[in-house]
Amino acid sequence: MTRDKLVEWLADYIAELLDIAVEEVGTDLPLTALGVDSATTLVLAADLGAKLRRPVRPKEILEHPTIDGLAEYLASGRHEAAGVETAEVR
Repeated sequence: MTRDKLVEWLADYIAELLDIAVEEVGTDLPLTALGVDSATTLVLAADLGAKLRRPVRPKEILEHPTIDGLAEYLASGRHEAAGVETAEVR
């Protein structure tokens, strides 16, 4: 999945999960500033993993705490270098 598609999916997902307008989701804001807490991070990791067809650890979300940063990380393939297997999703 491309970085831009991930940004779009994440913004829509966070808006729906937190019941806020997608316009309120700043992709450069820390997820915690948007209202993402530890429980939400676990849900996001599970659903994002299902979307990408590979495990997404909560630690990866915490280490890349903005939508822009997380999307860049996931699209870059750096997670593969860290030993996490992935399947391509179109």
